[in-house]
Amino acid sequence: MACSAQSASLGENTSSDEESPEWILARQGINLLINNGYAESEALFCKFPNSLVMYAGYSFTVFMDALMSFEEEKLSKAIVVLKEVEKRCTAQTGWFKSISQKVFGSSIENAQTLADQLETQIILADSQVCLAIITFLQQDLSGYFKGGWVLRKAWKVYQRSYKDILTLYKEKVGALQLPDPIPTPLTPICDFNGPATEFDDESEADWDLPEPQFNGYSNSSKSKISHSTSLNFAETRATHFERDGGSSTSHKIYSNNINRPNSLSLRKSTSAINSLSARTRRSTRLHLNTLSNTLSVSNLTSSLRDIFPGHDTQSEVIDKKTIMRLMEAVSFGYGLFQLGVSLLPPSLTRLISFLGFAANRQNGISCLMYARLGVDMRAPLASLALLWYHTIVRPFYAIDGVKVQAGVDAATLLIKESQNEFGNSALFLFFAGRTSRLNSSIPSALDSFEKAKQNANHREIKILCLHEIGWCHLIELDYSNARNTFVRLKHASRWSMSFYIYLAAICIGAVQDFANFSIFAELRKSSRTSRAGQLDDFLRRRVHCCPKDLETAKSYTSFYFKLLVFEMLYLWNALASCSREKSVKI
Repeated sequence: MACSAQSASLGENTSSDEESPEWILARQGINLLINNGYAESEALFCKFPNSLVMYAGYSFTVFMDALMSFEEEKLSKAIVVLKEVEKRCTAQTGWFKSISQKVFGSSIENAQTLADQLETQIILADSQVCLAIITFLQQDLSGYFKGGWVLRKAWKVYQRSYKDILTLYKEKVGALQLPDPIPTPLTPICDFNGPATEFDDESEADWDLPEPQFNGYSNSSKSKISHSTSLNFAETRATHFERDGGSSTSHKIYSNNINRPNSLSLRKSTSAINSLSARTRRSTRLHLNTLSNTLSVSNLTSSLRDIFPGHDTQSEVIDKKTIMRLMEAVSFGYGLFQLGVSLLPPSLTRLISFLGFAANRQNGISCLMYARLGVDMRAPLASLALLWYHTIVRPFYAIDGVKVQAGVDAATLLIKESQNEFGNSALFLFFAGRTSRLNSSIPSALDSFEKAKQNANHREIKILCLHEIGWCHLIELDYSNARNTFVRLKHASRWSMSFYIYLAAICIGAVQDFANFSIFAELRKSSRTSRAGQLDDFLRRRVHCCPKDLETAKSYTSFYFKLLVFEMLYLWNALASCSREKSVKI
């Protein structure tokens, strides 16, 4: 592994770092990455190749580098690293290892604490989401199926982890209070006891995650059952049954327990039981419940533990700060997942339901708002995710209609709160420029995009900034500067060459730059080799509206090409960003 090789050459200058908790070092590494220090971030993470938390941070670094550069070599490297994260996590959370540790015991060095188990599950789910995104980028049918299946596995782990941590949070801290999805400077708080759809599907993921190391809690209220050193719940349930005097409610508890994951399946007895009378059926259920509890893996491991004592994570007490940090960590992926799924088109709703996904956009945003306030390494990533939603997704998908300024206040607050920590970050400067552009402050937007382009150390970020600079000039109806920017982009971009050729062509036509009218021939050539897609279909139709050669082009007026520019501003929902003066001119 590249990280292992690099860690060997770093020397012994790690004593001060080793004194800090892993999650603090991971946060420092992510901060370095966002503050344009990819090499420094990678070096910090590679100092600790055997730490799962630091390796997870390294996987975030490699993943973001791959997305921003989009180079085949870096994408392949990210896949290898993410699969290594999955391998390490499953080695820690596998069912066989969990049972073997409970039966035969384990050394203190190798045993995972409850906090470590929960953090491992979060890291596993995060890695799967990143892996699915890269798989989707293959843009073929098999890639979509593979990515969908990986996302389904990640969602199951998120559900399980969120439920487990939320239970601990309610016990140790109290009711979870998520920030309002529409932030204000005071960040009002709303009570939250879990979304209605969060645990609708309790089926396990394909990694056979071990049972949670705390039991007896319900979603509706705090349980009176304390943490136990045993996995046997027969005595506890029997106590409740005796206290209730054998009521029908108690019989329901017994009957429901037959199908719980920690008891043996006795479905073959269903037809025989249904033929009995009500009284006989209740008696039979009691006997079956007693038998299933007697033969359950929980009782087996509890009995064998007396013979083979080992380290037990259930007897541990997680401190309040750790629970809060884990809640912040899982809220990032849990919220981002729900937000992303909620943005999929309605035509995919049936497929999403089939795969078992649940999506609540407002709850997803609230979870991200909660995660960004934390101390975990995912906090700045949550801020970036929220900025992406408010400044790109909302106006591009017209979620608020023509009111593109709807997300400006939220984005402005997020950028202001991150100013001290990420004031020179190319990513935050980029989103600051987007915010200014949506607010019709084009000079301020151009300034932010220029700074972001200068600070960026990734080619794709520079191209993104150039793209925004070109659109800002287009919004200002500055056709000459827009032409120059889009001409640069048509040479630099590997993915949208035809699009930038068209934008450059209509700007050249708007200023009647006859010396460069040969670009229209280039446009016709590129349209014939472009891929099938909505944008490419649109460009092919517009090619027929453009002149074929220089002589024909001279017969077109400047106003004709300006109309094509206005059309682009309308279709890309950019007219609302024009100043009043420019709107009147249009």
